[in-house]
Parts: sequence; C-alpha cells; structure tokens
Amino acid sequence: MVEIKRAVLIGLGAMGCFFAPGLQRALGDGFQVMAGGERKERLEQGVVINGAHYRFPIVEPGEETGPADLVIVAVKDYALKEALEQIRHQVGPDTILLPVLNGLSCARQTGEVYGGEKVLYASMWVAASMENGVGRFDTVEGHIRFGEAKNETWSERVKALAALFDRAGVRYRVEPDMLRCLWVKFMGNVSENLPCALLGVPYGAYRPGSGADALRKALMDEVAAVARAEAGVELTDADREARDRVTYGQEASNRPSTLQDLERGKKTEVELFAGAMVELGRKHGIPTPYSAAMLHGIHVQEEKNAGRIPGL
Repeated sequence: MVEIKRAVLIGLGAMGCFFAPGLQRALGDGFQVMAGGERKERLEQGVVINGAHYRFPIVEPGEETGPADLVIVAVKDYALKEALEQIRHQVGPDTILLPVLNGLSCARQTGEVYGGEKVLYASMWVAASMENGVGRFDTVEGHIRFGEAKNETWSERVKALAALFDRAGVRYRVEPDMLRCLWVKFMGNVSENLPCALLGVPYGAYRPGSGADALRKALMDEVAAVARAEAGVELTDADREARDRVTYGQEASNRPSTLQDLERGKKTEVELFAGAMVELGRKHGIPTPYSAAMLHGIHVQEEKNAGRIPGL
C-alpha cells in the first residue's frame, strides 16, 4: 500500500480546520497549508483550533516543492477555480486530490483539470466554523465520508488515505456508494442550510410542524425529484427521517454556514445549492419553486449586505 508522507491543504477555513491539527501530528513538517500574500502573513501568526494554538508550515501558490502525495481542497465553491490553478505545482502523476466542498460538482470540476483518476469523492459531516483566526469543529460527531464512486472493495488510494486518517485521528467513514452519499448530504444542505439563511434563524426554528420545517420538507421533495431524474438516485423515506433526526437533534442556537456568511457580510454558496437545483430542475422539466425562492431571496440578502438596495 502507498504511504502518504506529504500533504497540502488549501483553504484553512471551517472545513480545513477539521483536518489541520491531526495531519500536523501525523506528518509533522510533511503537512503544509497553502497561502500567499496577506493570508500567508495572517496564518504565520498562527490560528486557534478548538482552544489550541497552531502554526502550520506554509507553501505558497506557484512554489515548486515537488508534488504532494495528497492535496485537500477546502475552499469555498466560488474560489475553486483559482484554487485548482494555485495547487498546480503540487500535483504529480500519483497525487490524490480530495476536494471537500459541499455540493455535487467539485469532484467533477477538479477531475476536469487534473484527471478524474486523481480525485476521490468526499462529503463533510461536521459542524465547524472559522472566524478571525479562531476555528472550532465538533470532535464527537464530526467526520468526513470519502471514497471512490463505489467502495465495496477499497482501492489502494482509499486504503492509503484511511491509514493516514487513522494515524491523524481524523474521524471518517468510507461509504459503499459515495454518489448516493453526496445526494443525501446535498438534500440536507438545500433543505436545512438555505431556509435558515433566508429567514435569519438558527436550527431552533425547525420544530416539527413549524413554518420553517414545512419549507425544509418541501425542499427535500424537490431534491428527491431532481436526484431521481439526474442521477437515478432514490432518496427514500428513511433518508428523510434520518435528516429529520439530524435537524431536530441540532443545538437550537446552531447557525448553518450560509447564515453565518450573510451575518458576516460575505458572499454565500447559494449558487452551489439552490442555483444547482434550479438549473437541474430546468434541465429535466421539474418545477423547483422553493429552490428558486431560496436562490433569489438569498441574492437579495447579499445585495442588502452590499448596500445595493435603494431606500435602505
């Protein structure tokens, strides 16, 4: 089995902080964070993750260090294109690429640049945040699910990544069917993340029988119809009941990522979720009115934050 000895992470944000401490423990200086310019200067001062202070070795975009064994791409969706260019000198013939962005398309986009044979699928199942150099993630339930498209038998690179995560203490699951896993997580992001953002409310709004919960369930219906048409994936009643348990089990004050982005005046990933739903619905002739409302409504919130709405 191939051993991963050098890994590079681009995107030390909420998702990136999930990996960084463990990978530094496992690899030492063989683990680096990619950053340049002002971001490099900030990271050189260190970051705090779950109450501990860390300084990670930095590699700059364009720096010719030789290829890494593993590159984890943990940027926001709208920064993916630039990130894929920045990691170019880190990618060699045997590099494993692990894009951990939410949504359905990041593995495909990464494969279009570097070849699908280098890319593993991933889905993040962790509550995490990063703001002003202070990161936090759930160490009890938080984990990554990853693998090839199908994993009845683990490939050599899946075995290598699992071995590294074991050494690093990074919690993971290798899913038998990663494509289905991506759609289940996508259903959660569309139906739970977006209504909170549009309405400006935390997870506590999702009480059984509430208006917010009715929106959530209508959005799950839309995702299920699109998943069936686009990928032949059946999102079952059991899948929905599992999302119910996750949603109702959240701390009432938890605020999903899109709401956090709006509250901080940042650009959101609404196109990754609602935008994709509207596009796929149009492709297959499936009405997606709730997804369209999320898309346009959150764009209005972004315009408001940017001061582009007359009269406010």
